[in-house]
Amino acid sequence: MFKAELLKNKLFTFLNTGCLLLSLGILPGLLKPKPALSAERITSFFGPVQISISVDSLETFAQDGTINSDLALVTNRLDEATLIKFRQILQKRFEFSAAEVYRLGRVPMVERLLSQLGRAVQIDYNINGLYGIRSAVILAAADQEKGLTILNVLRRFPGKDIHLNLDFIIQLQRELATQSSYRKVAVQEIIQQSETEAAQSNLDLSQLADLTQPGAWEVTKKGMTFEIESLRSTEVGLSYSYPLEFDLYLPQGKSEPAPLIVIVQGFGSSRGNYAHVAEQLASHGYAVAAVEHIGSNLEYRQAFLRGELGDWITPIEFIGRALDVTYLLDELEELAAQEPEWSNKINLDQVGVFGYSFGGYTALAVAGAEINQPRLVKECNEENFSIVISFALQCQAQYLPPTNFQIRDPRIKAVFSAYPFTNPIFGPEGLSKIDIPTMIWAASEDTTVPVVQNQIHPFFWLNNPDKYLTMLVPGTHYSTAKDEVIAGLPFKTLKGPEGSGAIARSYLNAMTVAFFNYHVRGLEEFSPYLTAAYTKNISQEGFGVHLTQSLSPEQLEVAYGKEPPTPFFPETLVAEAPRRKESILEEIERTGVLKVAVRSDAPPFGYLGTNGNWSGYCADFVKSFEQYIELKLNRSGGIQIVELPSNLKNRYELLQKNLVHLECGPNTIRDDIDGVSFSQPFFATGTQFLVPINKASQIDGNGDLSNLKIGVLRNTTTEKFVEEEYASTEKVYFDGYRAKAQAIKALSDNTIEAFVSDSVLSISEIKQQGLAPDNYALLPKRPLTCDYYGMLLPNNDPNWEDTVNAFLNSKAIKPVEIKWLEEFSEDVLLAVDSCNRKR
Repeated sequence: MFKAELLKNKLFTFLNTGCLLLSLGILPGLLKPKPALSAERITSFFGPVQISISVDSLETFAQDGTINSDLALVTNRLDEATLIKFRQILQKRFEFSAAEVYRLGRVPMVERLLSQLGRAVQIDYNINGLYGIRSAVILAAADQEKGLTILNVLRRFPGKDIHLNLDFIIQLQRELATQSSYRKVAVQEIIQQSETEAAQSNLDLSQLADLTQPGAWEVTKKGMTFEIESLRSTEVGLSYSYPLEFDLYLPQGKSEPAPLIVIVQGFGSSRGNYAHVAEQLASHGYAVAAVEHIGSNLEYRQAFLRGELGDWITPIEFIGRALDVTYLLDELEELAAQEPEWSNKINLDQVGVFGYSFGGYTALAVAGAEINQPRLVKECNEENFSIVISFALQCQAQYLPPTNFQIRDPRIKAVFSAYPFTNPIFGPEGLSKIDIPTMIWAASEDTTVPVVQNQIHPFFWLNNPDKYLTMLVPGTHYSTAKDEVIAGLPFKTLKGPEGSGAIARSYLNAMTVAFFNYHVRGLEEFSPYLTAAYTKNISQEGFGVHLTQSLSPEQLEVAYGKEPPTPFFPETLVAEAPRRKESILEEIERTGVLKVAVRSDAPPFGYLGTNGNWSGYCADFVKSFEQYIELKLNRSGGIQIVELPSNLKNRYELLQKNLVHLECGPNTIRDDIDGVSFSQPFFATGTQFLVPINKASQIDGNGDLSNLKIGVLRNTTTEKFVEEEYASTEKVYFDGYRAKAQAIKALSDNTIEAFVSDSVLSISEIKQQGLAPDNYALLPKRPLTCDYYGMLLPNNDPNWEDTVNAFLNSKAIKPVEIKWLEEFSEDVLLAVDSCNRKR
């Protein structure tokens, strides 16, 4: 298990080596007329002068330390420590197989990272080196004798020369140096601020219990599993249900129910990675549930590396992880209600969450932070150079549907987030939504999730008064991990000071117990632990922990002496619409009326049945939602439903004019409709061509359709897609209430040769007309577009949006989904998989 666990570190190591070369000043050192690095050679130009270093010289240096004359022009400018690191990098062998490298190199996230590297390391002048780097790495990994080393990659690079873009490299190195300088100033200012706060304290710490030690309770651990009915990425692909596994740690002999802490694992790890935190908390009287996130754990990574999965993370994992926490709490509540012994073990009115790394993000998300897609789109572009893998990981979330997901769980009373990534996935707009006590745990030397951008500046974005920033100095991203994880790291810069792991874990143990005792259990006597005076008291010389609650941007700017290279508060990108004077829930409570619009022309979502009444998913959704609202408002007089018909033309207008509170139908989630927002997705589909089965072999949905006549519906996203992608194809447009029926008839009459629409709508219309689905084919097999459906909502009432999303996440809607949408489950899985691939 340990060897497999290290697989996730291998890519981090290889990619970070490029950054390390830059940070050592080796490549930028070539900028003053002197050679660079090569295959037979590495070449570049300094002004009109071509400069080069042979790979032979690098190989000789790596083998025995001999410095030839061409290499000396670089090494003469390096100190002894840097030379040693340089030689270690050249000698380092990365344990990847060729198959693993091949699969990783085609992951969109990794391809983006390699493309960024390719801006500096080029096949020819001004030609990105992406494909050269990728092919060289694969060939080097396939070389069983020499293996995957920097030198072997250089030897395998296509062509005689490797060209370095020195202008780009020097600019990048200067930016890295500036960021490093600012980080050091910021860390020193945090230390100073913590010292100041400690000096101002008059607390008597001599009588405080030692929270670095285990508590009084004996601890038992039990593996448990709940079967969850929800769409999820798993190690065998997308699934409509999955096992939610977790380890439950319980204090033995406790007479009253124990508060619950949920532990959220990091990327590509397992639920046991922070077992020391779970055991510490349980020994101090907590029930602890360490959750296994099936869509981003160790087994998922291994399945990808074996070639069983198409990508090593899907965008929906950013939602799925947070929902795992919610589903866990739901199941524990149900278990406690059914079996009294469980209600005596766990107090579900006192719940906190602890997460680290990717789990730190997850913990903040379930605590209320919102994914900020406008910022993701802005920051995650090719011009913003970064080969920091945590940045690339966050950028995967930009491919989620453009809507606000309801992933905050109000049962969480406090959040402890260690080494979280927060920027750009939250930004100040998203992180400021948290309104519960928050601890940000950081490390001064964290290069995996850079500390300034992801923890120090985001501390300023938190608006809640109970916020803490605690920093290990000099700590790394892995300082508080298990010893075997630290030992397996390839570079000392990732490990931290020798023997510091046990010290770092003791600090973390103390602070987690203190934080949750005070903010979850409400024990006032633990407030002295959450002070700079306490962290100073427990800090050991040479490896300390520093807490502050009052650090300000002004202090950092004064300490740095000028504006920082990274702004404290980036330009606001999300402008909220003015709030309604009276919220929708207040209006419904006052009037007793729920106003909804339902499509009457879109089976299976909304259509008129034989009796003239609305039928379909939306009709049943409205009935169930009305009961949900009635219970939520505790309105004894009941709620009247006023239903209006909607169609492709008027669906947005009904919301813009405040005529309805929501519209239910097959509405593709988008972000370009004024006055309208969307719920989280309740269905997924994609665009396909519907053709008669006897003509299927004549039509290539992915090829040239210029000789075809195709039908398309007006006022749809499909119309826009077809006009952009099939400009030369003859199109026949259908409009109005019976548009789909007319299009299917035209297809049957051979007036058109194909009808392009969302596949679920095409198949449902065929069935509605009593036609045989077997007489038709949908092409191509993989949908051409990725379409998530959401409820249409007004964009000026976030609480109403949260209410609708909460209902969509509840068990109350499950019977409706099973009744109307279960038959399309395979199509949904195919569509979501297509969505994941469109990156």
